[in-house]
Amino acid sequence: MSRELALAFALLACNGSPRETQTITEAASAASLTGAWDAKLSLTHPYPLGLSAPASRLICGTIGFVENRRADLSHEIPSVGVYDLDLSLLGLNWLGDESFPNAVATTPNATVARADLSQPDSVTIVLNPGSTERIVLQGRRDVAGIDGDWVAQSARGTATGSFSLRPHIEARPNC
Repeated sequence: MSRELALAFALLACNGSPRETQTITEAASAASLTGAWDAKLSLTHPYPLGLSAPASRLICGTIGFVENRRADLSHEIPSVGVYDLDLSLLGLNWLGDESFPNAVATTPNATVARADLSQPDSVTIVLNPGSTERIVLQGRRDVAGIDGDWVAQSARGTATGSFSLRPHIEARPNC
């Protein structure tokens, strides 16, 4: 219950007022991921030593980011956030890990906003950065959103897949 409540607060903080609907060109600069994002993760190769076959090859959910204002980390990790994705459906469940579902994101030249959004930019997002099993999403950002690949490494081997993030729009179906 506390995870859902924290996620709701984080998404509300990311979303702003209804007038401030998140778009790449308006609310988030090219260097910022601030806002709520609709996320799709698909599984290409499951863990070879998985406990069971994955229940699904595609999951959908939400990732919300806010600007990291901690002076000691803001130049390294410009965006911090939380996510609501059922990773266990892809076989990416962390056994005995009840950590908060957090995310950190970095972009090249994060302190310099680009005016030309027609050129893609690379983005790295790490889900559960403090965990022994974490997912690293690496993608290219353009005017439509972010598309790329993810990799998860653990004692069970390496799992891989692809992902897409789109600015959250309430009316759009999540999956």
